[in-house]
Amino acid sequence: MKSRRIELVARPDGIPELEQFRLVDVDLPELEDGQILVKNLAMSVDPYMRRSMDAVATDMEPWPIKAALDGPSIGRVVESKNPQYSVDDLVESMSGWQEHFVSDGDEFIAYISSNTAIVKRELTGSLKPKDYLSLLGVASQTAYFGLMCGADMVAGETVVVSSGAGTVGSIGCQIAKINGMRVISSAGSREKVAWLLKDIGVDEAFNYKESAIGDALEQACPNGIDLVLENASPEHLSACLPLMNEMKTLLIAGMVGIYSSGGKVKNIDNFEFVLDSFLRIKSYPFMEFLDSYDKFVADMTNWHNEGKLVIKETIFDGLEAAPKALRSLFDGNSFGKVLVKLAD
Repeated sequence: MKSRRIELVARPDGIPELEQFRLVDVDLPELEDGQILVKNLAMSVDPYMRRSMDAVATDMEPWPIKAALDGPSIGRVVESKNPQYSVDDLVESMSGWQEHFVSDGDEFIAYISSNTAIVKRELTGSLKPKDYLSLLGVASQTAYFGLMCGADMVAGETVVVSSGAGTVGSIGCQIAKINGMRVISSAGSREKVAWLLKDIGVDEAFNYKESAIGDALEQACPNGIDLVLENASPEHLSACLPLMNEMKTLLIAGMVGIYSSGGKVKNIDNFEFVLDSFLRIKSYPFMEFLDSYDKFVADMTNWHNEGKLVIKETIFDGLEAAPKALRSLFDGNSFGKVLVKLAD
């Protein structure tokens, strides 16, 4: 059977370029006993993938050159010689960046798994297949588990969420609002700031490209900052430090701003505030809290159905658009959760 996949042909220095990828035709083997053939319906692109493009990765295997890549995807079983899977089963996997793949159905393990590891998913209520990559995807889990399991949210206190128009940021803003917090956020355009204020309902938002981050935060947080969900950059984290109330927490979900520049954290020249105010800086793997996955699914679907939580998606069409979709995460052109539609 013929299929297609995206391969990496060169490692980037800075923001990924489209010519560093190629679309190739592949011949899939005939199924053997115990195997299934999956047709991917949609794939996710996420900021962490930029680190996978480097020759050396600190927390995952780097993507190979001129071979199959990996990333979250949702697909349907179209042929099965495995008694555990039937035709039309919906499966989530780490086998994105390709239209079809053959798997032996290895047990799915907390998103950190071999390229063939898959798990069956069920469509209940109003769920659609792509929702497992957006509403219930890795980025949503990062925001949910960080705030709901890794922090103490107190109604009436102030939380600052950077990159509020991204998936982690927008979900984080809304979870904090649902829990009664005063939410301050930032974004990189006037359009995104307006969306945060009108559609997400944050209390204050500012454009970090037009305002000095420290000045904007000081104006928006007259009573100081009690919690931070950091997604953006060392500069944003540093700007929060002087405004933090004593013995409060800064959660680091990620730092998109350093992924294309070697991953080095620089420009924090006021670390003394961490010591003086007895602050807690906490980086966390969302996998640490997967024992709460069922509660995550219930909360997220209920909040979404009740209109308390909005999912903003940018959907690129076709496998050939995947490199452009990934690049959009770093050149300012992404908005909300970025997905690539592969099939109906």
